[in-house]
Amino acid sequence: MDRGRGRTPHSRGRNSPIRRSQRANDQSKHPHNPVVGDGFSGSKSCSGKDGRKSYRQNSGRSFSLCHGSQASHYCEQSSSSSCEGDDESVKVTTCQLEQRVPDTSSGCSEELDRETASKLVVKSDAELPSRQGDPVEHLESRNPTIVHKTVETENPALVEPFDICRPKESGLVSLKVSLLVRNREKRNETKRNMGTTSRTVLRPGMILLKGYISSSDQVKIVERCRQLGLGPGGFYQPAYREGTKLHLKMMCLGKNWDPQTSEYGDRRPFDGARPPNIPVEFLQITEQAIRDSQALIQQDSKTGKPEKTLPSMEPDICLVNFYSQNGRLGLHRDKDESEESLRRGLPVVSFSIGDSADFLFGDERDPDKAQKVVLESGDVLIFGGKSRDIFHGVTVIHPNTAPKLLLQETNLRPGRLNITLRQY
Repeated sequence: MDRGRGRTPHSRGRNSPIRRSQRANDQSKHPHNPVVGDGFSGSKSCSGKDGRKSYRQNSGRSFSLCHGSQASHYCEQSSSSSCEGDDESVKVTTCQLEQRVPDTSSGCSEELDRETASKLVVKSDAELPSRQGDPVEHLESRNPTIVHKTVETENPALVEPFDICRPKESGLVSLKVSLLVRNREKRNETKRNMGTTSRTVLRPGMILLKGYISSSDQVKIVERCRQLGLGPGGFYQPAYREGTKLHLKMMCLGKNWDPQTSEYGDRRPFDGARPPNIPVEFLQITEQAIRDSQALIQQDSKTGKPEKTLPSMEPDICLVNFYSQNGRLGLHRDKDESEESLRRGLPVVSFSIGDSADFLFGDERDPDKAQKVVLESGDVLIFGGKSRDIFHGVTVIHPNTAPKLLLQETNLRPGRLNITLRQY
C-alpha cells in the first residue's frame, strides 16, 4: 500500500490493534522493563517525531538522546530493537554520558555541551540492571568513552595549561637585538659582577637589589618557569573563597598555597596535583641575595650582627605569579606561614622578570599612605625582620619595558613574572 494513502484498520500503524497487541505482549514478557511514556515506546525506527536517536554500543546496549522541553538530556529508554537488527537491547535506567555523540539525524544533538555534562551523575557498572540471565560486563573495557564520574566544568583542572611564552611561529623573521642594546646589557653585567649595582636599604629589614639577576639567569628562570608551568601543578588562575579571581596566573612550588583557605598543603585541592620542587637555581640566588643584603646592612649600620635585622632562611615555599599588562595585586600581608617563621621575621625574597611594575608598601592598608618603588627586570626585593609584616602590592604593570634581549631569547609574553620564596 502507498505510504501516502490512508491505512486500513488492520494496518501495522503505531496505534493499530496489531501494534497495541505486540506492545502488551512485550510488556507481559518483560515486566521489569516498563514502557516509558512521552512517546518513547519500543520501535525499530532510528528517529521519530520526538527527535530520538538510539545509539548502539559494542555490547548491544542502547542509549537515547531526546529533545523537546528538555533538550540535550539523556533519558531512560525502554527495551527496544536497535536500528541495526532485531536483537533486543538491554534497558539502561541510568543516564549515560559520552563526551561526543555524532549527529546522524536532524532531530539529534551534535554535541553535548559541558554545561549539560556538569549536571549529569553517572552510576557505576554495578548499579546498572541487566536482563535475567545476562551478566553485567565491564562497560569501560568495551567503550572507554563512558565517563564514570561527574564532570565539574568550573574545575580549574579543566582549563588548558597557561604558557608564559608566546609560541614561535614558523616563517616569521624576528629582528635581532641591536648592538647598542647588547653593549648596554654587557655593561650592566660587568657592574653586577663588580658589585657596583644599586643596592638600597628601603627601611629596616627591607632591601632592594637593582639589576641583581644577570640577563643569562633571567633567561634560565623564564625557561624553567615555563617548563614547570606547563606540567602537572602548573599555572592556573586562582580565586578567593567568595569567588573573586586574582588578576594573575599562579603556580606553587615546594608547598601549595590555597587562596580560598589561606593555608599551605602538599596537594592542590581542586586536582590533587603535587607542587613541583623548587629549582636549585632559585635557592642559590636567594641564598646569595640574603648574604649580600646582610653585608649591606652591616656596612650601613656598623653592627656586628646583621642577622638580627635580616635573618637567614631555608626556603621551602615558592610562589610564581605572572601578571599580564593589566594585572595587579591589592595591598596585603604575607601572614600564612608558621607562627615561628613570622615571629622570627624570616624574609620574603622576590625576583622580578619582564615588564616593570609599581610596588607599594607600608604599615597600613591604605594606598594613599604607602610608599612606591619601581621594580624592573632582574631586581631582587627582600623584606624580613621588622619589615616582614608590611602591607604590599602591585598596582601597575608598565608595558613594553622588558629587556629586548630577554624577549628575543625567551619570547616571554607581555607582563611581569614574579617569583617569591619564603620558609614555612
